[in-house]
Amino acid sequence: MQKKYLILPLVVLFYFTSRFCEEKTDGFSVGLIHSGLIFNPAWETEPPSPETKGELDRVFSQKFHYLAFGGQSFAFLSEDGNYVIKFFKFRLFRQPHHFLLTHPLPSIAELSRLRKLDRALFKLHRDFTSYKIAYEELQEEAGLLYLHLNKGNDLKRTVRIIDKIGIEHEIDLDNIEFAIQRKAEPIFPRINASMAKGDLAAAKQSLHAIIQAIVNRSQKGVFDEDPRLYNNLGFVGQKAIFIDIGRFVRNPSLKDLAVYLDDLKRITDKSLRPWLKENHPELLLCLDEEIELIRKS
Repeated sequence: MQKKYLILPLVVLFYFTSRFCEEKTDGFSVGLIHSGLIFNPAWETEPPSPETKGELDRVFSQKFHYLAFGGQSFAFLSEDGNYVIKFFKFRLFRQPHHFLLTHPLPSIAELSRLRKLDRALFKLHRDFTSYKIAYEELQEEAGLLYLHLNKGNDLKRTVRIIDKIGIEHEIDLDNIEFAIQRKAEPIFPRINASMAKGDLAAAKQSLHAIIQAIVNRSQKGVFDEDPRLYNNLGFVGQKAIFIDIGRFVRNPSLKDLAVYLDDLKRITDKSLRPWLKENHPELLLCLDEEIELIRKS
């Protein structure tokens, strides 16, 4: 009886300790970003050009500090503040393989296991396909410097990352799936800063860059299933790029002016126009003029 009373507090302590650690680290662990996935030719990408390879050498010579997390990945920022490395999250596909993938279960649990596996496979295929589309079609528009979706032995490089609580980890880049993007400034703070300085021309230029990024993506036959501009677009210099590249699908019909114009209006009406109306209504006419220029192009 006494053992039972001892076990309960230990279970409660373990639960709350785990929750505390997860909150402090945003759930990051090195194990979570390593997969048991095997080589898949569908995820192969072209090697970087000699010029890009030289830039990557400079990138990987830096340490990366924890930046943020999303539904698909953990992001770390380079010491010079110019690059972000994203490591994919693998809950069911960890290395070694997760229990759910390798052990037979009773019939009811087996059905639940298969459902979880089906959802995980769907998400993996969706995410990797989207990143590959971005790498093949939208490298400039996504600020995407390099994509590594298959393990190999070509890079022969490691990178040091520092997690949210200051622990440093050395990551073998050949043995992990990741993406390197240029660090971008969020679009709305950029417009706010321009308007605060009374620089209407700079704010107009930002609107033009946002519209052009959406149009360029559409003209290449790529559709964004999650087009929330406030966290999906950012600026590198004067150019707007896509930060979140996890929901792209190919749609050749978007190359048609009438189709991508409708898509442009849908996206801007959902997030950009309401934000301008609330914060900078004087820019609404500029937005309309930019869209009209696209219609007449």
